[in-house]
Amino acid sequence: MKTLFHIIVVIVTGTLIGTTITKIGSIAFSQNGTFNSIMSTAINTGLNPTTIDLGVLQFTLGLVFKFNIATLLGIFISALIYKQLIK
Repeated sequence: MKTLFHIIVVIVTGTLIGTTITKIGSIAFSQNGTFNSIMSTAINTGLNPTTIDLGVLQFTLGLVFKFNIATLLGIFISALIYKQLIK
């Protein structure tokens, strides 16, 4: 259970690092530059949100993951940092 928690923390931290890389890159480089087009090309995977209406109760279910190159780079950086901290 502890290992699963560590993996989740590494992935969440990595996605935050990757999102930060994407945002900084979009600010630092021009909006129509090749950096932005490469880094912000994303793959969406998961279950699209679906609304279930039962008359009295209505709720929406869905889970979509959005990965781009910067996010994968952030997860890799996070995993390296985690590995160095665990040694």
